[in-house]
Amino acid sequence: MHYGFNAVRIPTSNSSPNPLPDVFATKGNILLSIEVKSTWQKKVKVEENQIRKILDFLKMFPMEGRALIAVKFKGGIGWRVKEVELAKEEEVNEENSMPLENYLLNLQSNLLQSLNRRPYQIL
Repeated sequence: MHYGFNAVRIPTSNSSPNPLPDVFATKGNILLSIEVKSTWQKKVKVEENQIRKILDFLKMFPMEGRALIAVKFKGGIGWRVKEVELAKEEEVNEENSMPLENYLLNLQSNLLQSLNRRPYQIL
């Protein structure tokens, strides 16, 4: 399924002091700032400084921002995402995350609902 996001991967190292995510994506007025991980384990930890970077990135833009951790669980679970709001160490596992496709469907549904509620403008 095509969700219509424009996405860019930013090749940076974890040691970079710049507030840059691994990937950012936009659709309409929504900006996703994404820290990406991959593991064969059942869980992955993301350090506070990595969370802070994706949150700080969102502050630079006047858009509706969402900070996400996206994890590819290679053992068969697939891609999972967890939305974060606070700069603190996070653990992502199957129980506290959702399938990427479900997250994008929910986000798209919420975007369409908000567009339907906006008053029409006469230009």
